[in-house]
Amino acid sequence: MPDSLDGELLKALLDEASLPRAVQGIAANLVERLKQTVSGILVKDFKFSTPDHFRIALGPSLENDSTKTLKFFQPLRIHVVGSAAAGGCLKTSPGVGCTVVDVAVEVPKEFFQEKDYLDHRYHVKRMAYLQVLQQHLESADWVASSVYSTHHADVRKPCLVVKAKKPGDVCLRVLLTIPVHTFPSARLHHEKANLRNLEIQNDERLPSPHYNHSIIEDMFMDEHIKYLRGAAETAEYYEDACVLLKVWAAKRGLLGAPDGFNGFVLSMILAYLIRSSGKLSPQMDAQQLVKGALSFLSNPATLKAGFTATGVKQNVASWRSMFPFIFVGPCGYVNIGARISRSAMDEFIHEAARSSSLLERGGRTAFEQVFLVSLYPAMRYDLHVHVKLDRSDNTAVGSCEGDIVSWRNHEKTIHDLVTKAITNRAKLVRVQHQPFVNSSDIRPMASFTPTSSKKRKHAEEQDAEDETDLFTVWVGLIFDPEHALRLVDLGPSSDNDKLAKEFRAFWGDRAELRRFKDGRICESVVWDSIPLNKRHHIPALATDYVLKRNFSSTESVEWSCNLLDPAMGMKESDSKESSPIALIQCLDRLAKRMKDMKEVPLRVVTAQPISPAFRGTDPFPPRQHQLAFGAGIGLGRSDEQMPVCPKTLDVVVQLEGSGRWPENSMAINKTKAAMALKIAEQLRSSYATPTIVTEEATDVLHEGYVFRLHINSSASGANNEAAEKYLIKGAAHAAVIATISARFPVYGAATQVAKRWISSHMLAPHIRDEVVELIMGYLFLHPGAVDPPGSREVAFIRFLDLLASHPWNVLPLFVDPEDEFTLADMQNLEKKMDSSDASSMCIATPYDTEGDLWTQRGPPGVVLKRAQALASRAAERLKVLLQGKNRMGHKLSGSFMNNLLLGDASAWESLFTPALMHYDIVLKLRRTALPFPDQALFSAKQIKKRLVKELGVDPDSFQIAEHGGKRGLQLAKMPEKVLTRGPEKARAAMLIGFDPLQSYLREAERRLGGTALLFADKFGGNLIGVALKPKMEHHGVQLPASLADFDPLGDFTPPNPPSVDEVMDELLFIGVGFVSDAYKNSGKHA
Repeated sequence: MPDSLDGELLKALLDEASLPRAVQGIAANLVERLKQTVSGILVKDFKFSTPDHFRIALGPSLENDSTKTLKFFQPLRIHVVGSAAAGGCLKTSPGVGCTVVDVAVEVPKEFFQEKDYLDHRYHVKRMAYLQVLQQHLESADWVASSVYSTHHADVRKPCLVVKAKKPGDVCLRVLLTIPVHTFPSARLHHEKANLRNLEIQNDERLPSPHYNHSIIEDMFMDEHIKYLRGAAETAEYYEDACVLLKVWAAKRGLLGAPDGFNGFVLSMILAYLIRSSGKLSPQMDAQQLVKGALSFLSNPATLKAGFTATGVKQNVASWRSMFPFIFVGPCGYVNIGARISRSAMDEFIHEAARSSSLLERGGRTAFEQVFLVSLYPAMRYDLHVHVKLDRSDNTAVGSCEGDIVSWRNHEKTIHDLVTKAITNRAKLVRVQHQPFVNSSDIRPMASFTPTSSKKRKHAEEQDAEDETDLFTVWVGLIFDPEHALRLVDLGPSSDNDKLAKEFRAFWGDRAELRRFKDGRICESVVWDSIPLNKRHHIPALATDYVLKRNFSSTESVEWSCNLLDPAMGMKESDSKESSPIALIQCLDRLAKRMKDMKEVPLRVVTAQPISPAFRGTDPFPPRQHQLAFGAGIGLGRSDEQMPVCPKTLDVVVQLEGSGRWPENSMAINKTKAAMALKIAEQLRSSYATPTIVTEEATDVLHEGYVFRLHINSSASGANNEAAEKYLIKGAAHAAVIATISARFPVYGAATQVAKRWISSHMLAPHIRDEVVELIMGYLFLHPGAVDPPGSREVAFIRFLDLLASHPWNVLPLFVDPEDEFTLADMQNLEKKMDSSDASSMCIATPYDTEGDLWTQRGPPGVVLKRAQALASRAAERLKVLLQGKNRMGHKLSGSFMNNLLLGDASAWESLFTPALMHYDIVLKLRRTALPFPDQALFSAKQIKKRLVKELGVDPDSFQIAEHGGKRGLQLAKMPEKVLTRGPEKARAAMLIGFDPLQSYLREAERRLGGTALLFADKFGGNLIGVALKPKMEHHGVQLPASLADFDPLGDFTPPNPPSVDEVMDELLFIGVGFVSDAYKNSGKHA
């Protein structure tokens, strides 16, 4: 993308995200009102009793929780702090939906006693002072609400969120601060112990660094604001850079996690890089500053070493044993990164590295991918694990009995255990207490909210919801594709007794001593007993086992890698014999036979597989058929039912070149048929291989499969190449997809899920398989600022997001494995999209530079819009399932998702259930007339329930006798009567490659013309949706009504559009024996 366009995008982004001057004025007025209200509070004595929630959370360290008499003093100062004061404030705080302005209320030193820094005394008095402010603000006429929140989800540090009646899009967050000399800074050093209930080791009480930090950060807030203002004065574009960096973090869900980086930390880091380290020049523009900052933050060694903004060299070694991330502020006493956990730091480094790398490489969409695309955790992590903790544990209230909030210790324990269990299977392990809060300081706490009669019920509901969430810890893993699914976890050598005992204690019964091929004898954990179709469960199984064994608080573990298993429904036996490797090996054996043929006019050069099953993208690859093993064998191989219509495997057979081919296409096709006939005769005579020859293709029954051979003679000149355009393009497509599948092991499984979803929503007649494969291929080849998908779940949600959000009618999608497209090529194709006859989708590839090979006949614009709406809804639902109940996502319409959890057996149904209420007519097909009814997602009972619920069908109207009588197509199973006649008779009765659904759809579309659009699920679905076009265009319609006004002796009078009943009757007529019934949507057509 040209720099000028990057500059335009940056300007638009900053205009949208930055705090406007008008809003700054509104915030200043609100602060003045706050000052006036607080100034009206008189100096007085007041009685304070510690709230139950607060007292329980602080635990036994709280000395005396009886009612106390305290004296209230007027604040020394009330002033704006944070980014609203120093610059770089976001217009809308993530997770809140409005502008949040931080306001510091400085509590006088006289309000505290000399030793109040001990045993939570400071926090109790701080709470008391805040309660007085809250009571007066509640009675102020300009205040709409004043609720308690927590500072970084730390229950010790409550604050107030004040919202005015007008305007309602700005709120104030009231933070209490204290003067610098309130307590001795030396007593709050990170190595000091100020909690008497901590353990004693070596005659010394353990230090309380996090507790000390919670106090001393209130003393030096002004120092930090001055430091930020200094950076803004030094660098002209510092404020814009702060906004851009915060937008980058917010797009990834990184901003404001309780244990992660917030806006203040990012602003301080940027200021440090400009003022103290010299890493960034004050003359840089905003984009250069952020690019340099991301490059700096992407270096693990730099970030883990720690740094200081004091201006003098300071030893941070003493801090390193207390905190994972060290960033000593300008005062020298406060670690600005004290709350940041190791997993949050690792996540930030990983995301910064991906973004920095993309910006460094450049490209047309680099800026857009880094700063404009939303990449919430569900789209970034390959495996999502929800760990339910024991409900009796005090993590439910965020206990602060120790130095740190109790659930933070649980996060660390889980992170350490999972990291040890997974080892190098994952590049990143992120552990976070739920609910996700993408601005954790703005979370109302029902426990502190006054329970008036109007609010008590709401508070109880909110409390119940929060209580449920507090027992869950979310774990996210980004896989290393090379090691993620390995079968052996190698442990220490048997010679090392100490490490071997530790390994066995950690893994328990799973550990075993093994001798390996290289002679080593090591402890190990082996997963080879896991079935082939469940190997993607291995990382989750390891996590599940280790947590339940080594962490007693674990109640249950739910994981995402089994979420889509019920929708795919492949058996272990099928996954082995129908795997791409097995199919290609089978084809190689057949190809060798064809290449060895001597008595053919032209020698066979290659046999190229082109069916999706060969590249692992077919959700239901062909199974071995008992009648396809050769002449006279196959029957009795198993008791499984034999389908009448076995699926075919398409193969392009390339012949050697010759100059004797005819010139016109018809003669070429006749000659190719003769060539195929000769190949078939040779296979029959030499190997007794059954074959079926037609002019279009040749079916070869080999080792249980049906290979459909397509002769390719393009090596013989331009005439042959023109006659075989689509065959050549299909082979080129197969080669591109096979390359992608070989590079990315997860691609095949992910594409299967996407095809299954497209078909389940009955879009398969309009969106070709090739389109789905290319869209999914784009996600792997061009992942943007994230890693390529490492699991089918993350690939699926990215597929849904891309399908829903890409402007298909404006921008082409370039699937370019070798970066062959030039900038001029891209711009020319974009111009062609502006023409009125352009297809609704354009997907350009090296073999199809125009991008319309697979989309020129569909999908229609209205179908594409429906697909986008369905994809958007499914993406939101999948996001909720993967991330759990949280406040990072958008609210979904309807309440059914509120109680849906990742481990629920029916969770997948919310993604794959089709909506029937939008169709005018729904046809129900005979299940026995479908070749593979066992592939259906839903049972007949579930289908009937949906027809009753969505179409208003009378339950009593379902007839036992189906339309067309009991006799009809029977394709699901080969009749026993035929099988008893022997293999040859049974083989002759097979309808190879016949698809009655596609045949019916073609005939129905021919008869209906432009009257309606038909929708169906090609994978075992027994419903067809019929949507009548609004204008009832019926050109080419062959309904009987179309001929009603035809006068042979006069002019043709255009017929009236057919009615819904006429359309339904016609569809029933042409589907006799195949369609069992038709239902009219009573909501649309009463």
